[in-house]
Amino acid sequence: MNWTTALRRRLARTPQAGPIGIDFAAERLNLAQVEGPPGARRLRAAASVAYPGGREQLLADPPALRRFVKEVLGGAPFDGRRVVAAMPAPDLRILPMTVVVGPGAREEQVVAKAAREQLGDAFDGAVIDYYQVRSADGAAAERQVLVAVAQKPAVLNFLTMLESARLRPVALDIGPAAIARLLAALHQDDYAQSVMLINFGVVKSFLTVIWGRRLMLDREIDFGEEQLAGKLATALNLAPDAALAMLREYGIGTRVNGATPVQADVARAIREIVYPECVLLAEELARTQVYVASRTRGSTVSCVYLNGSLARYPNIQQRIGELVALPVRVLNPLEVFGAATDPCLELQPSIALATGLALRGGRDV
Repeated sequence: MNWTTALRRRLARTPQAGPIGIDFAAERLNLAQVEGPPGARRLRAAASVAYPGGREQLLADPPALRRFVKEVLGGAPFDGRRVVAAMPAPDLRILPMTVVVGPGAREEQVVAKAAREQLGDAFDGAVIDYYQVRSADGAAAERQVLVAVAQKPAVLNFLTMLESARLRPVALDIGPAAIARLLAALHQDDYAQSVMLINFGVVKSFLTVIWGRRLMLDREIDFGEEQLAGKLATALNLAPDAALAMLREYGIGTRVNGATPVQADVARAIREIVYPECVLLAEELARTQVYVASRTRGSTVSCVYLNGSLARYPNIQQRIGELVALPVRVLNPLEVFGAATDPCLELQPSIALATGLALRGGRDV
């Protein structure tokens, strides 16, 4: 039996509905479970719980991981232990590629050949999947794809980790595809519209664009919470933790009506210090809008969603709105279920990826 057959056998396939989307994020375990048919789906359960210590320490201790997962699952009405998971970012590479599929050629073979040429010797030890990016001319020979690459040992170790927590993996997915699925569910009737997500990270951030129900773009940008905190710490001679706390309290310098003179001075200082980074972000967003228009024969981005660390900053919508001149909203995955005022609302910044995974269902990779 070859390794691909063994891998697929380890992805348990059963007819039950509603596998749990599970996201081992940097600081928290995030889970979401959906039930009901398309068009009538509802959120059955969700959770976002901080690790009792570091993530790597927990994942390296199977008994502790089992106890932690059991406790998290027991804290909400989750059904079963079937999960859809995304490979952790450090173990996964996303390669944007342009391939030409000639007459009689099979797309997957062309993508595999292009991936082999780019990866070289690393190709033979890799698990590879790809996602076709939507363009205005779906019949064109030239295709834009995102190729997901992970080494076989990393994939098998990840599956072993899930099983050691007594979870049953039914599918593996990639983060950009899960986020695109969530955005598409939010805009299911707006087939001609493009929407953008800025997923803010600690070191890097990611821009994801969907057009209709299909992923168009996913790329990394040099903008993150650590970068902003470093600028603030250097300028004000603060410890990094103090600078980070200041950012989380005041945001990135949005003008707020009714602020005290001291608060206004602090906000103004932060705005001036991080202004160069915000300008660079604005330029990235402008380039993305130009790219979208070029690929969609003039369609424009209709809305920008925010997710991740900076999405929790006060008045972040107004500040990003100043940079991009578009409607800006903090991503709330619960809106997929018509639950904008759900008691679980405080979970919304954390469970976006887990919800996108849960919406995939149990189809294996």
